[in-house]
Amino acid sequence: MDDTSSRQPAVLGHSRPDLLLILLGPALLGVLIAVAVPPLARWALSWGTALPVKVLFRLAGQIDTGWKVAIQAVILVVVGALVSVEILRRSSRITVAGDTVRLETDGTRQTLERERVGALFREGSALVVLDTESRQVFRGEPQARAAVVESAFRDFGYPWCEADPFAGLYRRWEPEAGGLPMEVEAVLSARAVALRKKAGKEAGELRDTLQKLGYAVRDEKETQFWRPLVRS
Repeated sequence: MDDTSSRQPAVLGHSRPDLLLILLGPALLGVLIAVAVPPLARWALSWGTALPVKVLFRLAGQIDTGWKVAIQAVILVVVGALVSVEILRRSSRITVAGDTVRLETDGTRQTLERERVGALFREGSALVVLDTESRQVFRGEPQARAAVVESAFRDFGYPWCEADPFAGLYRRWEPEAGGLPMEVEAVLSARAVALRKKAGKEAGELRDTLQKLGYAVRDEKETQFWRPLVRS
């Protein structure tokens, strides 16, 4: 393996085109909707529609003067700006070096020693980092594009995987199905409630509790899948 300790770190953030799209795209889309929807709604009404949809089209079509369109455009631009802020807040800036990985999300910083990293892979649009005992130590949306992130980790010799290397070990959790210690069943039960309530922070904390008990968990909507931790 090449010596990467002396190489310049790779900083993976938003590219300029992507940043412009995030900052301006939602607001511009709001303006487009404000201008285009009223005349389209009036046109749709002339063709005849089902009653529930007709009511919505009639309300949209009543925005028929310049000042009404302007007010709606301002409202949608504000909504678009809030969407932009949320996208930026949730995305992670990643710095890959030969000996560490630094992950910055919403003002928080997490640094992982290279020796702690057991596997990295994409799951949807998220980057997942597992440690050498297969615990999930990071999951987030990178600012850089997927191909750029993968290329950087591969170039620095990190253990990049095409998919979760432990995917085949997961089993669907069924309440009271047995086979797990009582304390693990209790945490999974509490976590099922958190998932139904869309309580992401609580579900994340319970994931950490499970990992301390020796188990990993992943979700498909509100369904939980578990596996034992595996040392690499």
